[in-house]
Amino acid sequence: MSEYLTLGNYTSYFFLMTFALMFIDVFGRRALLIQGSIVLSISFALLGVSGGLTENSSKLDIPVAIPGIIGTVVLFIATGAFGVGWLATVWLIPTEIFPTTCRAQGTAISVIVWGIANFAITFLTPVMFNNLSYWIFIVFAGTNAFAGLWTYLYQPETGGRSFEENQDFFKEAGEANTWRVSKVAGGDWIKMRYPDPKNPDGEAVDAERVPLLRRLEDQLPSTD
Repeated sequence: MSEYLTLGNYTSYFFLMTFALMFIDVFGRRALLIQGSIVLSISFALLGVSGGLTENSSKLDIPVAIPGIIGTVVLFIATGAFGVGWLATVWLIPTEIFPTTCRAQGTAISVIVWGIANFAITFLTPVMFNNLSYWIFIVFAGTNAFAGLWTYLYQPETGGRSFEENQDFFKEAGEANTWRVSKVAGGDWIKMRYPDPKNPDGEAVDAERVPLLRRLEDQLPSTD
């Protein structure tokens, strides 16, 4: 049963992560990362609770299937949230903030850091499962909450901006003497910038700034 559930989990993961292609230019990179962290933190906290109930089901006199089913559903949600929010987005941001003179090096460093972190998690997870049991999910809830908080404080929204515009963030952050996104340029870097296709000056809109998909409110039918 566990093997079938694992296969089903990763099959749904495969299909759900394709939503990242549609959402990444609708909601923006920053929003997907933050919302993904929120869903993951809540999911892992619920997995910790369901794991505790499952392990202590005989003492609490509850059917083991109930927390088991809830935990399985939550795990599917967590895996999908990672695929939509954190799987593809983190690979896109380095290509939007590094200049061509050091893009290969910057992207390579990000891959190296990802590889080391991935190795550490893969190596330590069985050890933590053996020693922490279901409390491991609380650890994961905390790490995902930290990732979301870090993104909220320091990750600028790079979508809908040209490379030169993204470089302005670092200049303005240096002038403001802070990396807090909310304090740089009056918080302009918190949200995705959408260019106006009807340029009043009659000039063509920079194609690099035009999202693949428009923001969500532009795609919904008007109620006027």
